Amino acid sequence: MRNSLHTCPCCPHLCQSMKLFSLLLFLSANLALHAAPDASTPAGNTTNGPTTITSDSLDLNLGKKMGNKQGLFRGNVTVDEPRFIMTAKEMTVFFADNDAVQSLEAREDVVIKRKDGSSETWSEKALYDMTDKKLTLLKVGRQPKVISKDKTVFADKIILYPEEDKMLTEGASRVMLQKP
Repeated sequence: MRNSLHTCPCCPHLCQSMKLFSLLLFLSANLALHAAPDASTPAGNTTNGPTTITSDSLDLNLGKKMGNKQGLFRGNVTVDEPRFIMTAKEMTVFFADNDAVQSLEAREDVVIKRKDGSSETWSEKALYDMTDKKLTLLKVGRQPKVISKDKTVFADKIILYPEEDKMLTEGASRVMLQKP
């Protein structure tokens, strides 16, 4: 049985955390998918609308035990936002003591695709840090990649900074240019 979470007024504590998580995912996808200059948001596209997270199971720990607040989504994880869809086999959201989202870790076959088709990322592990506002795509067995209409970037580690529209690579890196 698949669990489905969406923003709603019926469960305020969970939904407050999920709204923060949705913002986190939006920022990470926005960063990753704006890494190329041609990946701008088309006019009329909005970020308003529901965010739905589905998975085969969810283990949510928001208890009083400090330092262990997290949500673990397992199996066929899908995050559907107005601008992108992210899929992974597992995803963990880590919360601060005040229940704010600290970081996110998605694992195994992590794919983030813009709904306008302009770009996508593929990785085996993706980390988003709220403090540093960066998305890190990591090599586990295969190199992660960022694909846009005119290029594909591969590297052992790809670091994307959305607020700076900046991409850094570490380790073995290559860029393949495609004709538009």
